[in-house]
Amino acid sequence: VPKPRVCLRCERSIETGRWIKMDTGKGVLCERCWKNMYLPKCRRCDKPIEQAAVYSSDGQLKGKYHRECFNCATCHKPFPDKSFYVYDGQPMCGFHYHQANHSLCVSPSCGKPIEGACAITFLGDRYHPGCLRCGYKGCDEPLEDYWEVDGMMLCERHAQRVEQDAD
Repeated sequence: VPKPRVCLRCERSIETGRWIKMDTGKGVLCERCWKNMYLPKCRRCDKPIEQAAVYSSDGQLKGKYHRECFNCATCHKPFPDKSFYVYDGQPMCGFHYHQANHSLCVSPSCGKPIEGACAITFLGDRYHPGCLRCGYKGCDEPLEDYWEVDGMMLCERHAQRVEQDAD
């Protein structure tokens, strides 16, 4: 009766399955331990990657991922058009990248990511240029320049009216 092989790492008996002889010639590893020691690990699930991996060729994203693990770090949804953003070393969909980067339009009627031109208020709020509008009740005039009165962003006409009403 042949002596059962014992994995040097996990010390389990290898009765069925594959085993790998150590380079030193002294002992063997079970297939699972060999994979854990020598195959690259997925950054999402930390399990060995045995087949094709997803990685960033430009170096923006460190490490490798299983195809099924490569998704937005926040919502875990796949990237439908194969494009993604990298924020803090993690792959992200456009919405969550802009949320983390504080570049979502703060207009209540919008809330979408801002790419390109951006209007920034004195308080640091960001808007698409077309979403920055007068805050006076009933006025919806787009603002290129604005006046801030009592915390509201107003067009010139309504800023003057509010100032006159305050006097």
